[in-house]
Amino acid sequence: MSEGEERGPNQLFARVDALAKRAQEDSLRAVEEVPLLTEIVEHDAAAEAAAAARDEALATDIERVLVVRLIPELNRQIAALRAELEKQLRRSVREAVEHALAARKAGAEKKDGGI
Repeated sequence: MSEGEERGPNQLFARVDALAKRAQEDSLRAVEEVPLLTEIVEHDAAAEAAAAARDEALATDIERVLVVRLIPELNRQIAALRAELEKQLRRSVREAVEHALAARKAGAEKKDGGI
């Protein structure tokens, strides 16, 4: 064998080894470069406080809107209940007065009839 033939296969093995080594280094580097979840999502108290403040502001806005929309309906319901209660009160007073007058009349008739 000549000297060129001996170099050929050795060079081929050297290149294959170099490619394999580079591929292994690339895969190790890729594994090392992948960040951990704790590195990606760090606990940030300021962000958490800002989120809580946004939630509180949203809750306040929702409450305000609901109150503005519901108060007129509540007032209508209260007015209807008040009207119904007033009607029942007038009827009860009228019946009580009629009953008292009837009892007085019956008492007067007993008195006049008993003499």
